[in-house]
Amino acid sequence: MTDPCQRPMSDGVLLDYWAGDLPDGERNTVEEHLFACADCSARLQQIAALGAGLSTLARRGRVSGIVSRGLVNRLQRDGAHVRMFWLAPGETVPCAVFPGDDVVVTALRADFSGVENVTVVVTGPDDSPFGRFDDVPVSETRGELLWANPAALLSGMPSMQLQITLTSTGAAPVELGRYVLEHSAATPHS
Repeated sequence: MTDPCQRPMSDGVLLDYWAGDLPDGERNTVEEHLFACADCSARLQQIAALGAGLSTLARRGRVSGIVSRGLVNRLQRDGAHVRMFWLAPGETVPCAVFPGDDVVVTALRADFSGVENVTVVVTGPDDSPFGRFDDVPVSETRGELLWANPAALLSGMPSMQLQITLTSTGAAPVELGRYVLEHSAATPHS
């Protein structure tokens, strides 16, 4: 039996390490920790075991929610077709799903200076709730948050406008960005 880790690595860092998307310096730091820590090494093994079926899950429409850049890159390397849309605060971007898409990822860009966690609220027509993610950790250096949805789910939606609001969490929340996706319904093949 080993002692529990006193400084456990976040799941996001372990996922990015597994996906091969850490810069050299950070990768070396993670490896040093993993060699000395049985707890975090075991967690990494669990992530790797789950990762073997990740592309299959994406093709079956089972990948959704807030994801890391490393996860998106790994999906693409493993052959999943990922359609991406990038939005800056205040932008309205047209979007659609095309045959062959497995996952649709919306990249929300924002200034995360001094922000550790955010809340993402997605509303549809007449402010109907479409999704909400609370206390999502963000990286000031990356400046983006990635929201994934199964392409099969989105391809069945009618044309509509989705509004996304990104707010810092804490005692005095601040709106970091408001974004609009103009979703176009898939046209049936004749």
